Amino acid sequence: MSIENDLATLETFLSEFDPYLKSDVVFWNVGKSNTPALTLGGILFLRRTLSARRTQLDPEQSKEFARLDLLANDLLNRWMANVERKTLSEISSRLNVWDSAFDELADHYPQAVYSRLYLALLMPIVAHLDEAERFRQRLSGLDSRLRGMFTVGNFVWDAAIAPAFPRELFWYLYGKPAPKK
Repeated sequence: MSIENDLATLETFLSEFDPYLKSDVVFWNVGKSNTPALTLGGILFLRRTLSARRTQLDPEQSKEFARLDLLANDLLNRWMANVERKTLSEISSRLNVWDSAFDELADHYPQAVYSRLYLALLMPIVAHLDEAERFRQRLSGLDSRLRGMFTVGNFVWDAAIAPAFPRELFWYLYGKPAPKK
């Protein structure tokens, strides 16, 4: 993940945010090849990883990230009820994906664990909502299942973004499930 690419992706996501938020679509196609679908989790992930790499940004990139981060903050706070509705939809979808990945988790863990991470980034947005309780319970059950097969190890992705995800909070990014016997 290059910093330039992440900044460009974040800018694309934010330019599409209004129509995305007003739609019923959870994974919004931004119409660019090699650009992932726009999701709230994707915005949160990019903001967090870019923030963790601030020291690696050149002055122009730093200025651009500050602008985009401020814009993201404004957009996320402008229509909180819509953001919460979209967040609940994304959490539901990502929980289904995460749950269905368990049978072959050891084979593709670095890719599959994005779903778990995005859930962690999204949950605080809706933590105060009663509707989120069933998602918290389901995620807790899946975490218990993962802990039962988990082997602690190194950060699963590029070490440059590891500071964005402290081991104490994001334990599932530091290791992998043991292969099934």
